[in-house]
Amino acid sequence: MRALEFTAELEARVVDAPAPAPGPGEVLVAITSAGVCGSDVSALRGTHPFRRPPLITGHEGGGRVVEVGPDVEPGWVGRQVALEPQRACGACGPCGEGLVHLCRNRLMLGMPGWTGTLAEYVTAPLACLHPVADEVPDGLLALAEPLAVAHHAQGRAPHLAGTRVGVLGGGPIGALQVVTAIEAGGEVAVVTDPRAHCREAALALGAAEAVEPDDADRFAGTLDVVFVAAAAPGLVDQAVALVTPRGTVVQVGLFAGPVEVDVLALQQDEKTLTGAIVYTADDVAAAVRTLERSWRDLGALATDVGSLDAVADYLHAVLDGRGPDVIKVLTRPDGGPLAVGA
Repeated sequence: MRALEFTAELEARVVDAPAPAPGPGEVLVAITSAGVCGSDVSALRGTHPFRRPPLITGHEGGGRVVEVGPDVEPGWVGRQVALEPQRACGACGPCGEGLVHLCRNRLMLGMPGWTGTLAEYVTAPLACLHPVADEVPDGLLALAEPLAVAHHAQGRAPHLAGTRVGVLGGGPIGALQVVTAIEAGGEVAVVTDPRAHCREAALALGAAEAVEPDDADRFAGTLDVVFVAAAAPGLVDQAVALVTPRGTVVQVGLFAGPVEVDVLALQQDEKTLTGAIVYTADDVAAAVRTLERSWRDLGALATDVGSLDAVADYLHAVLDGRGPDVIKVLTRPDGGPLAVGA
């Protein structure tokens, strides 16, 4: 099968790799939709904390079950699924408390030891499969994973119904945060991003305003919840300034290292700063429901860059600062056209 490999020399190349075989309790999925994430960029750069090349990359994806392993019902064959790309160890402290998404030893798709979704086939245990209605175009299945990130972040905030919400960062997660916040009954008062195409997408998804980051100060003290969907210096302090007394800031974007935060500003109005990382199975299930309801709107965020070879070129261009103005890059690893519907 064709797959996108990150080499030990930090090069992205398309290789012919053996197709994996499903073991007990597993299935084989033919990938029809794979996403490119910022974590793929950092892995290729050599700065990701646990995605360390050599590896076959990709953790966003979905497709059709084409083979089942021992002890798996054959009725799974032919089903369209989104993949939950994490497997917990079941033995660490968080696993013992039911917080399997915080597992200290979890294995994720696209790490050494589990072939990633930027390949024609992957294996996955039944617990990682989330059936998706056939009405959803198979080229959009990879959107379920970043949607699950947004759903999980939403769950780290108070109930959003009737609240004023801000989103700092209008990339893929920020855009999807707009969708999930509105679904929950929140008013997305403002989205910030320095990129014009990201601001335009946020407005199309229902944000009341979308502005440059420096223009957000006029919202100071007026927002009930702010999601920080990026990891730029100063964003956390800006978010704290934007929320009302006893408001909530949810950090979603993943910083590469420690950042300074004005704790006094947080403390003096009893504001809350909390973190959100990945998702639970319930979040992925909620993401699938959102995708089934809203795939036409969500599909507007996707750009098909073409084959895996084109994905490799895209990643190298991003590292060189030449990346195109896109929000979410998707591909079909077998080289066929990405079916995203009308």
